[in-house]
Amino acid sequence: MTEVPGSVKNADAQGGLPGRPRKRLELGVFLPVARNGFVFSANSTAYEPTYRENLAITRLAEEIGLDYVFSMAKWRGFGGSVEMWDASLESFSLMAALAAATRRIRLIATVNPLLLHPAAAAKMTATVDDVSDGRIGLNIITGGFIEEYAQMGIVPLDYNRRRYEYAEEWVTVLKRIWTEDSVDFDGEFFHLTDCVSRPKPVQRPYPSLVCAGTSDEGLRFTVRHADYSFVTGGNVADTKQLALRVKEIASQEGQLVKTAVGLNVVSGPTKAAAESYAAYLGNGADLEALVNMGGLQRGQGRETARQRAEARMKEQRFYFGVPLIGGPGEVSEAIADLAGEGQVDSVLLMFPDFIEGLHRFRADVMPLLAEHLQIGQPGA
Repeated sequence: MTEVPGSVKNADAQGGLPGRPRKRLELGVFLPVARNGFVFSANSTAYEPTYRENLAITRLAEEIGLDYVFSMAKWRGFGGSVEMWDASLESFSLMAALAAATRRIRLIATVNPLLLHPAAAAKMTATVDDVSDGRIGLNIITGGFIEEYAQMGIVPLDYNRRRYEYAEEWVTVLKRIWTEDSVDFDGEFFHLTDCVSRPKPVQRPYPSLVCAGTSDEGLRFTVRHADYSFVTGGNVADTKQLALRVKEIASQEGQLVKTAVGLNVVSGPTKAAAESYAAYLGNGADLEALVNMGGLQRGQGRETARQRAEARMKEQRFYFGVPLIGGPGEVSEAIADLAGEGQVDSVLLMFPDFIEGLHRFRADVMPLLAEHLQIGQPGA
């Protein structure tokens, strides 16, 4: 079996050598695994969650030379006229299928520790790592919209307050199963006796781990246990500050971690064309879905949620991720600034229309980025 590098905890988090003239920036795609993709608008592409659609996007990303694709775990949507995220594919199953249909691109699956015992997650990940010849990564989420899991009756008492204690124990067991012949563990949440799991992952010491916690507690959990911290603010400037905060916490903890940001790119041949397209998307924004999301996200009443939804619409925050609206120059400059001043290591791309957006990104934006950054994979 070929062993390939996995976790970057013992590697150079900048991915380069001292004196290298251009920073390496990883580029990925956030797959639209749930209905309507990542724009809360009736005027956006109304994605239905299908394997064929996501396979086409993944193969195009691989052809372009992007580094990875990422899929979220989604078990309940927000309704509205567009039925936002009301139907979705399961992340792990999708990544396994894509692993068999691709040759180079990395694949990041999402799992909530509440749903999978660490021994099951270890075996499943090792299986997909074998299928992909060492291309799987794991995104660990602790909740997000906790109602998704409450509907299943699996949320322990006091979980909101102790979610990172639970996750800490879960990921500790996961790593031990990946690296030890037999595991005995007697914790508060998990109890294992002579637990064995073979084969081990192809990647050594194990596949890369990702977390998107944004609270101080969540960020500290991420820098201790993960290789990537995904951060998203209300705009590019806020996101840059969050990314720098991650690096600060990593330094305090004596750890290495890469930062990644999710950008929802609304582009056109010119800035004016992109802004016109953004206005069209805004005209179709689904206030009801935004209200429903706000109510779940904040645990507040519908009137407060409605006020937040209306504010989000005014700020053009009916996009999931950070909206980045502009022509090729504006888009490339913002990304280069994040990679430079923001010390961002990876950008996760979303588009209102993924196929069109990826073609435009390859033709118009990537050549500009390549003038300042090392991007793309050889042999693509």
